[in-house]
Amino acid sequence: MPVYDTLLFDLDGTVTDSAPGVMNSFHHALSAFGIEPESHEELKQVVGPPLRTSFTVTYGVPLERYDEIMQYYLEYYLPKGIFENSVYPGVEEMLARCKRAGKRLVVASSKWQKGVDIVMEHFGLSRYFDFMAGSEITLGRVEKADVIRYILDTLPVTDLSRTLMVGDRKYDVEGAAAFGIRTAGVLWGYGTREELESAGAVMTAETPEALCRLLGV
Repeated sequence: MPVYDTLLFDLDGTVTDSAPGVMNSFHHALSAFGIEPESHEELKQVVGPPLRTSFTVTYGVPLERYDEIMQYYLEYYLPKGIFENSVYPGVEEMLARCKRAGKRLVVASSKWQKGVDIVMEHFGLSRYFDFMAGSEITLGRVEKADVIRYILDTLPVTDLSRTLMVGDRKYDVEGAAAFGIRTAGVLWGYGTREELESAGAVMTAETPEALCRLLGV
């Protein structure tokens, strides 16, 4: 089992269960565009991928109207939806154990940067992390790979073989793989074992405690 010094953590579906707020915000925005999701299960698919992908690919919103629909999304998300959220049981203890073991912890999220900062401060989790990175469309950080590139360009990560992505969806695995970084898939989030393993996750963990055991912390 390789030793990993730097751990890149996805946020939504890995650290916190943000689905209620994200789904409610999507529904609010889609309704403003006259789009009605067919089911609650369908709407669940928007949790995890970058927002732009969900709006433009999943729901067919023209790219030129993305900024407009995002205003409706944020109209619900910022005052209310961002706090319809909770930390998964066992995750804070997992982060604390990784930190005590001397690991460098980094947030690598497709969530909007301001949203990352608000959520992490709200739950008191930022104290465990050395760096927190989210998406910034105006700066070209949209996909998970863009966020990871920003992290690698900002931090002195010299040995990618000792760096591990921790996430719950294929987007985490694929984004990390673009730089030769391995991924541990977590099964308490929104993805399935099949999705994560098919994407190339080198290991999966059903609980935060199980991930700690895999990491040896």
